[in-house]
Amino acid sequence: MTNTSANSDSILHCLKEEKEAMAALADLLKEEQAALVDGDVSLLAQTSTQKSELVRKLSEAEKLRNSYLKQQGFGDDAESTLKFVRQTPEAQSLWDGLLELSAQAKEDNKTNGLMITRRLSQNQAALSAFQQGTTTGSLYGPNGQSSIRTTPAKGLIVR
Repeated sequence: MTNTSANSDSILHCLKEEKEAMAALADLLKEEQAALVDGDVSLLAQTSTQKSELVRKLSEAEKLRNSYLKQQGFGDDAESTLKFVRQTPEAQSLWDGLLELSAQAKEDNKTNGLMITRRLSQNQAALSAFQQGTTTGSLYGPNGQSSIRTTPAKGLIVR
């Protein structure tokens, strides 16, 4: 096997890894969406950790792919990837699948972001409702303790 052939196989391997990681990320974003709907905080924490790992894996595979492309005489940018992909039918199929999964993941991530923003706004509104009528203006102080003062009313004997 020639070095060029080995590099082509390596590029294909990287594309396969990227596609698998992107498929896993797309599935995970669907799980995150369900957790947001259900308010499942523990699942949200899990998905956050898993998303970070998948994004790291995607980044590493992309860097490796770009390195192999450069060794094969291509550049290490998106245009070079497209040149390689156009020359290799298997790569074209993998690349098309990767782009499709990426578009779906992007859309789901956008939806999840909107859901998080909505939930945050609801929580802020609820917190504001709790804060109305307090003289301190804040439910909790910087030390995490309640800043609402409880003092007995005039003329009331506290035992």
